[in-house]
Amino acid sequence: MTINPDRTINKVLFVSHDGGMAGAQRTLLTLLASIDRSRFEPYLLVPNEGKLSHLAKEMGIPVFVRNMIHWVPGINSVSRYQRFSYLVKSLKTLRERSWAITHLIEDNKIDLVYTNTVTCIEGAVAARMTHTPHIWHIHEPILGNSELLPLLPSYLYSIIINSFSKDVIFCSTSLAKSYPLLTKKTNIIYNGLSFPGTINKIDAHEAIAKHLGINPAQKIVAVIGALQPRKDHLTFLATAHEIVKDNKDVVFLIVGAGSESYTNSIKEKIDSLGLASSVKLTGWWPEDKIYELFAGIDILVVSSEQESFGLTIIEALALETPVVSTRCGGPEEVIQEGVTGLLVKVKQPKELAKAVIHLLDNPQFARELGIAGRQDVLSRFSVEHYVAGIQEVIKKTILHK
Repeated sequence: MTINPDRTINKVLFVSHDGGMAGAQRTLLTLLASIDRSRFEPYLLVPNEGKLSHLAKEMGIPVFVRNMIHWVPGINSVSRYQRFSYLVKSLKTLRERSWAITHLIEDNKIDLVYTNTVTCIEGAVAARMTHTPHIWHIHEPILGNSELLPLLPSYLYSIIINSFSKDVIFCSTSLAKSYPLLTKKTNIIYNGLSFPGTINKIDAHEAIAKHLGINPAQKIVAVIGALQPRKDHLTFLATAHEIVKDNKDVVFLIVGAGSESYTNSIKEKIDSLGLASSVKLTGWWPEDKIYELFAGIDILVVSSEQESFGLTIIEALALETPVVSTRCGGPEEVIQEGVTGLLVKVKQPKELAKAVIHLLDNPQFARELGIAGRQDVLSRFSVEHYVAGIQEVIKKTILHK
C-alpha cells in the first residue's frame, strides 16, 4: 500500500475489542469525539454492536463489524480446560478473520491501523498483510491479570506486539514496565476525559441520600466501577468493618455490576462481617447522575490489586472529592501523595481504614485535597493533552513508516 504522509487528511482505522462501553472504550470514544478531523479521518472496527459503535455512528464515523476472537480472552469467556481448543480455533481462523479486515483497509485507503487494548490481534495482522503502519494502544497487563486468561507465555505476546507495531502506547509508566521488551517503541500518554464544571457538593450529597433512603447527615464512602476480582472489593469491605467499629455514621457504597459469582462473594462477605446495615450494593448508577454521585460522596476509595490508570480517580478529583487508593500501579502516577489524595499498600484494610478515618475526622484537609485534585486533573488529564499526545504518535508513525 502506498501512503502519502503529506496528505492533508490521513485515514485511521481504530480497532476495538468490543462494541460496548468500559474503560478502554470510554477513552477511545473520547479520542474519536475530539480528534482533529482536518488532519485525521477516523473509522471504527468492532466485533459487535454496542454503545461505543452506536455513539460513533452518531458522530458520523463509519463503523464496521467483523468477527474477532480474543487472543487474550477473559476468564469468564473461556475456562482453563478450554484453553488449548480455543487457541487452536483462534489460530486456524486468524488468517480468514484478518483477510476480512484487509479488504476494509484497501477499500477505504486506510493510512494507519490503531488497535485499542491488547486483547485482539486481527487488526495488527491485517495491517502487516497490507503493509500499513500499526499502533498498539495497551490498557491492561497480561502477566498477573486476574481477569485475563493468556493462551501464550506473556513474553511471547510482547514479542508479537513488538513485531507487528511501529509504536506502542501505554496509559501509565507502571503498565509499560510490565512489557519490558517494548521499551524502544513505548509512548506514555495518560488518559484524559471531558470534565464538568463544579457541582454543589452539599446538594449532591443530599440527592444521593434521598436516592438511597439514608440519613443526609451520614458520611458516604464509595468504591465505583465494574465488580471484578482485581478491584478487590473484599478488602474494601474489611476496611468498612474496621471503620464501623468506632463510627456508625458512615455508609459504604459499592457502585457497579459484575458476574453473578463475584457479586455473590461480595454479598456473602457483607453478611459474614455483619455489614448489611452499613453497605449498599447499588448496581450501576444512573448515567445522567454519575457526576452528581462523584460530587456527593465524601471519599472515593480504590481498593484494587492492580489498576493501569484509574479513570474513577480523575473523575472524583475533578469534582473535588478526595481519594484514598492502594498503591496498585497507575493511581500512584495520578495521585500526588498528601497533596491530591492518599496512598496505602495493597491488601491492607487497617491501613486503608486509617487513611479514610483521617479524612473523615479532618474535613478541612479532605477539602484541600479535593480542591488541589481538581486543579491537578484539569492540568494533567484534560482531553486536549490526551488527544494531542495520541495525534502526535499517529503522525510520527505515518511519517516514519
